Amino acid sequence: MNIGMARRRYGLIAAAASVIVLLGGCGGSSDESSAQPPTSSPATSESASPTASGTTVTVTEMDFSLQLSQTTFAPGTYTFVAKNAGNTTHGLEIEGPGIEEQETDTLSPGDSGQLTVELQAGTYELYCPVDGHRDRGMETEITVA
Repeated sequence: MNIGMARRRYGLIAAAASVIVLLGGCGGSSDESSAQPPTSSPATSESASPTASGTTVTVTEMDFSLQLSQTTFAPGTYTFVAKNAGNTTHGLEIEGPGIEEQETDTLSPGDSGQLTVELQAGTYELYCPVDGHRDRGMETEITVA
């Protein structure tokens, strides 16, 4: 093999090695500190549980009622997980001291959505904002003390 061919071969090997090193850096990281938790996760329990975003409260929405997994509330952060257990679309809206029109997207039957809010002392209304559902009984009040 002559010197020109050897230089070309070593140049190609070096270029290929560079590409492999660069592509290896494009993969996912195994560093768990960079892993982000999911932004929406359905509650798996019907009871309240402390989480990084406060206390999780499940709100089961049926045709036409709301059932909360807990009925007593202290001031603090709460994530309300709305589960549509009905046969029509529903949603969840919360209004009260410091909270105005916080609501989930419209939820199809079987879907879930969540709202994270900071509750202070006072009375809050939770209801389904879908037209006519509140008037048919899909509302409740909670008192935070």
